[in-house]
Amino acid sequence: MKRKITFAIIAVTSFLSLAVQAAPVTIDFEEFNVGDSGIDQFDPLQSMGYDISGYYLGSPDPAEIVIGTNTGTKSFGGTLGGPGQDGFGLGVFVEFGRSDGGAFAIHSLDLFMDTDSEGFTTISGTLAGGGAAILGVAVGTGDWLNLEYISFRAEGNQFGLGGGTVELDNVVVSAVPIPAAVWLFGSGLGLLGFVRRRVS
Repeated sequence: MKRKITFAIIAVTSFLSLAVQAAPVTIDFEEFNVGDSGIDQFDPLQSMGYDISGYYLGSPDPAEIVIGTNTGTKSFGGTLGGPGQDGFGLGVFVEFGRSDGGAFAIHSLDLFMDTDSEGFTTISGTLAGGGAAILGVAVGTGDWLNLEYISFRAEGNQFGLGGGTVELDNVVVSAVPIPAAVWLFGSGLGLLGFVRRRVS
């Protein structure tokens, strides 16, 4: 009898802990109109509990929802370029995070990043709990599964026509509510101890 009660408590606790994990959602920007944008990087667009903001390097204008010629029907991003010396340091940032500041995972996404021949692209972010993300692994693994914030950057660095493009689309994300799962699992273990004490 004791073993049956113990097994039942462990099974229920494990099931509830897994149920706390949020199901993945896909952010595809189809609910927005072409040209929609936040006012600046501190006033992002919001979709399914996530904030998406963007801005141009070398200009105060934000990135905007555009026709996704590289990634899909609609995508979030922008392009900035210019001739002559203006080609240096021109580009686009796109930033992404949960509206409540919590941890999240990116399982997959459509991403287009491009610069002039002298430019560069970077993907960086902050891990939940602190520390810089090193995103040298495939999307959906490693640091991609424990993010607090992520940034996509394309910056030009060419004399002549230069600049950068970032387009983000079909982002499959899920919240990572680790504290809730831990508390639930801990309470289940506490209940297990209480029941064992009462039975013995």
